[in-house]
Amino acid sequence: MAASDIEAAISPERVTMRKRTTTVSLAALATLVLTGCSSTTTVHPTPIPRAESTVQAVDVDHLPELNAPATCSGYVALTFDDGPTQVTKDLLDILGHYDVPAAFFNLGLQEKKMPELVERQIREGHQVGNHTMTHPELLTIPLDEALDDIDAATVVHRDLVDHSYTLFRPPYGGTNQEIRKGAEERSMTEVLWTVDSKDYEAASAEQVIEQSQGMTDGGILLMHDGKPPTVEALPQIIRSYYDQGLCFGQVTTVDEELPSNIGTTHRARATEQEAKP
Repeated sequence: MAASDIEAAISPERVTMRKRTTTVSLAALATLVLTGCSSTTTVHPTPIPRAESTVQAVDVDHLPELNAPATCSGYVALTFDDGPTQVTKDLLDILGHYDVPAAFFNLGLQEKKMPELVERQIREGHQVGNHTMTHPELLTIPLDEALDDIDAATVVHRDLVDHSYTLFRPPYGGTNQEIRKGAEERSMTEVLWTVDSKDYEAASAEQVIEQSQGMTDGGILLMHDGKPPTVEALPQIIRSYYDQGLCFGQVTTVDEELPSNIGTTHRARATEQEAKP
């Protein structure tokens, strides 16, 4: 079934996204006081990438029927960055309809705005990871500021759900040994990806579907929250991997260094999801 066939599952509901900005105003400095710290830390907020788009609400009653493989030949993981947003509900509705797990790498600023969606992500069995507080390019700021931005997101998350993150993804994949070590010292595994959907620049669901192909057992797919084409593409992406005998699992920490899509290694891969309590 083509992505266009999924349009029947969509009903109009307009939501305006913030326009992507690539510069940071000096006036945008924010002061974050971290719990347990004796000093005040200044971090430089970076606008969250968003495009002006019309988002439509998913009607799960009209989504295509999909059948998971009777026997899984391997496991892959779906991951979504930059949320929660106005379309997180639609992503969760689709994932819930197909009983597919995912990992959401959330921004602290967005978690503060939409705490109910964070609670729903966790309640429905998805993983939630740290994607920093303000989405800075970590390699372009001093290390202490980068770690403070990571810590600020953890404080927000801990206050919302009473526990800390165990996964971390650097914005833009910008990392080095010091940032990775900092995440590990905070009991978080740095998670990169093996396939990039490039949905942040896709003009259609068909593009997202095509660019999401290529995962093998253990693979991790990078997608973004807040992207309407990604919402439309998601059922077809799930179908394409089911057709290859692959099932969807969770992101798991491993002892070995594994290759990523960006030329560096990480210690994460997809494995079978642990049984829900």
